[in-house]
Amino acid sequence: MLLSKTTSREDGATAITVMIVLTVLLGFAAIAVDGAAAWALKRQDQSAADTGAVAGAIFTANRTKAVAMVDAETEILRITFATVSPDMTLPEWTTEWANCADPNKPARFVETLNSDCISFTQNLGEVRVQTPIIPWATAFGGIFGVSQLDTSAAAEVKLNLGASGGILPFGIPGGATGPAELCLKEPTSPVSIEPCDGPVEGNFSFLDFTQFGYEPFGTTEQCTGNTVNRLTRNIAQGVDHPLGTTIDFPADLWDDVTRCKDGNFTANPYQVKTKTGTPNHVLHEGLATGATAGVFAVPGRLELGTKHIKVRGNFLDNTPLWTFLNNTDTAICGFPVPTHDEMVTCLESYMPGDGVIFTSELGKSARFAWVPLFHDDTLGSGASTILTIKEFLPVYIQTTFWECTPSNPNVCDLIWDPDEAT
Repeated sequence: MLLSKTTSREDGATAITVMIVLTVLLGFAAIAVDGAAAWALKRQDQSAADTGAVAGAIFTANRTKAVAMVDAETEILRITFATVSPDMTLPEWTTEWANCADPNKPARFVETLNSDCISFTQNLGEVRVQTPIIPWATAFGGIFGVSQLDTSAAAEVKLNLGASGGILPFGIPGGATGPAELCLKEPTSPVSIEPCDGPVEGNFSFLDFTQFGYEPFGTTEQCTGNTVNRLTRNIAQGVDHPLGTTIDFPADLWDDVTRCKDGNFTANPYQVKTKTGTPNHVLHEGLATGATAGVFAVPGRLELGTKHIKVRGNFLDNTPLWTFLNNTDTAICGFPVPTHDEMVTCLESYMPGDGVIFTSELGKSARFAWVPLFHDDTLGSGASTILTIKEFLPVYIQTTFWECTPSNPNVCDLIWDPDEAT
């Protein structure tokens, strides 16, 4: 009898132990299965938010602000639906977005359309996507009172132009021919020292780009007015917004001023007006001394870089173009190329089949930039003319002329090339 009672107690203890073990195992199963599912669903939501934000940013380009927001939201709904594959129809998914709230979005995202969870900054330069909260039934979590998991994710996409703008407000007419050098001038009379042998139809290649307002540049929206200040700053920093091109003369007018007023940062305008009048000091301030117009001052373009020399009281970049010649390939120009004239000769004789002429380091130079080449054969006759951008050409800012005398244009106080005696 004693033996029998002892066995019964042991059987009861074993049953209790089994129940405890089963409970622990179910707990591990809940953690393993439901936790893995939650992690996978969270990744899926994050992927949907990421791709949706990128797609939304892409679909704001080349559009008016109103159309851009509609197209971006439509594409975000489509691509997130395809990524998440929720157990619902696309119209039901659209309703989920309409009822979605994004209480944690930063204050700068002020523009919305049909969903609070799809938002933009005022000029559409940034897009934010917050996916709706989607409930998913758990496999084992109900044992512990957790019957569903709620997942969501957010992503933001911002167009970044880099530390300095790559496009200068200088233009090249489509009919331009001749040497590999183009000249700009500032005060009243052009300098006749070769290759700067006169004006280009009265406009002297300056372009009147607006400022859309770009926080990293410290610019604010200036669609009209302050043309000289804007020109100076655009020389120092580069144009503060993306620009587009077109393969032919379009029927519509997609100009810089109208797109600026409309307020879509990614509109990519491809038409711009020439800058008329006499833009005194814009080259000197934009290239050498710096610009003060806007939220904060910026240095002159040639003050950037790492190799400097003091010229007329300004520390300017002292790196010549031939520094970047590719000497690992065929010696296209012959090495070294120690002078301005030899560099010009090299460029004029270079053929596309000759190989890679410059290293990739050229793109990092303070003197390197891009300028618009227009469909238009000339830059106009002095009036404010609208030109259409065909493509962008690389340029290198080489020679500077200082204090040239208008009454005696063959006399300049200083003609300076980097890495050469002054």
